[in-house]
Amino acid sequence: MASIASPSSDRNHSVALLVARDQRRYALSPFFAKSDGLLVVDPVERRRRYRANVARTTESACDLILASGATRLICGYVAVPDRDRLRAAGIDVRLGSCARTVNDLVTSFETLPDA
Repeated sequence: MASIASPSSDRNHSVALLVARDQRRYALSPFFAKSDGLLVVDPVERRRRYRANVARTTESACDLILASGATRLICGYVAVPDRDRLRAAGIDVRLGSCARTVNDLVTSFETLPDA
């Protein structure tokens, strides 16, 4: 028998990326704590939110990611302790190439290697 999932059981499909920002253009950052900010992309709603990484520490970057509500993260680099903290919070962490566009990374999330 089929069941209908309630909206509260829907998985958040947002993808967060630690990015370098140049005006309104974004690229995946090769840095974790020193990234310019966090770009959260909702591929279903086709919306983007940017949050600046003001403190530029590993703890503040993790806090920014956790506060975003995203369940998936793409980064150019992540240290093992930070990766483990994010995974323990239920975030699927993947590594991406800084040479690829943000849109390409988001649409190919499932094929990216685990961090």
